[in-house]
Amino acid sequence: MSDGIAYSDIIILALIAGFILLRLRSILGSKTDDDAGGYLNRVLPVSLKPREPIIQLDEKSLRSKTQENADSYIEGLEAGPVADSLRAIKAKDAQFNAAQFLQGAKMAFEMVFDAFAKGDKKTLSLLMSDAIFQHFAKEIDARAALAQKTENTLVSVKADAITDAALNGSVARLGVHFASEQVIVTRDSGGTIVEGNPSDLHHVEDHWLFERDVTSKNPNWKIIET
Repeated sequence: MSDGIAYSDIIILALIAGFILLRLRSILGSKTDDDAGGYLNRVLPVSLKPREPIIQLDEKSLRSKTQENADSYIEGLEAGPVADSLRAIKAKDAQFNAAQFLQGAKMAFEMVFDAFAKGDKKTLSLLMSDAIFQHFAKEIDARAALAQKTENTLVSVKADAITDAALNGSVARLGVHFASEQVIVTRDSGGTIVEGNPSDLHHVEDHWLFERDVTSKNPNWKIIET
């Protein structure tokens, strides 16, 4: 018998090591492309797994959030009837925001312009009061009967100011000034331009009047005058 480890002992130790490795593999699992998070999910106890970050709003953050919701248009107005009426509307409807209203008015102008050019009466009826819609519908019908066709192309438009504001009971009325750049040409029945130039821009100014019951759940404003 030698002083070293017997051959049989080595075999036994190898078997024990193999058994331990198999047990570890069954507990820890193997990391594959399909289970990239398997190791963490199995090893980390629930209390130590990554959690969603918790965001706490301190006083400074709350002030910033309030500033984001502020009405920059009203705040920039000088004291006067328009500013007073806009604040009265906001007091009646806390969701009203004059700056956002102007953005919506610009979109409405673009939609009306496009719908009128295409003769889309359905879209116009959704955006306008019945009286003003009837006027536009008659214009579309009259245009269709003409041999020559006038084409208006909107290049750009700005809704740059609320020119007047009023609140009667719960009904608010706001006047908006629009400045647009348009291309205006007239073509004969064959499509030949008989008037205007596609390269010429025409500066056009419009004043539209919008109306809405601010106590209504419907947030949409109707165009009542152009």
